Amino acid sequence: MITHRLKRYLQATRTSDGLTLIECLVAIVMVGLIGSAIAPALLISVATRVQSQKAEQALGLAQTEIDKVRQLMDRGEAFAASPTLTNLPPSATFTGTYTADSLVANVAGPTYGAPVANPSTAFRTRAVELNGERFAVQVYRTPGRFVGSVPVSFNLGVRVYDYDAVVATGSGNLAKDPASLRMVSSKGQRTARPLAALYTTVTASDGASLCNYIQYLSTTASVPTGCN
Repeated sequence: MITHRLKRYLQATRTSDGLTLIECLVAIVMVGLIGSAIAPALLISVATRVQSQKAEQALGLAQTEIDKVRQLMDRGEAFAASPTLTNLPPSATFTGTYTADSLVANVAGPTYGAPVANPSTAFRTRAVELNGERFAVQVYRTPGRFVGSVPVSFNLGVRVYDYDAVVATGSGNLAKDPASLRMVSSKGQRTARPLAALYTTVTASDGASLCNYIQYLSTTASVPTGCN
């Protein structure tokens, strides 16, 4: 009887023992395999989410720049008392067979280098910080249409780059075509391409400028009715 009880006690003791060394090693290997299988998917998910968030912020910045220039034109503050257009973005230089007001998207991207506070050329950028993220903004215009020294219409281009892309080591100009917002495992195309690019035509909407624009488009030398 005592022998039987002792045998049962020994069996119960064995079943309550911890994992063996081999079992621990197998468990560690399984966890490692599962982790290595999940890690790439997590990395892609995080990198893609960061890129999408940056692109959304960049698009908002580009639209804000366009709105600023439109307000300047509407308030008549786009130009100084002299013909020097100090408040407008710098005029871009076109290459190839394009005319000054045809394809604003054809203008080359900015040159590599640290952004400046007040870009004097169309190929320098200005640094902008938004929600802890830094961007480099390229804003430029076409020479436009004028009546005397007063601008009445021009094309405007705004490209927003990742700050790190602009200050990276490189020669020449950054790419002008927007980055493809596909799934990425790192920074993707935003290391050299703009996160957002907007192009539009800006026309002064106040009465005097509108009359100037009508005169510019008129095929006759007479002043349109109501613009005297």
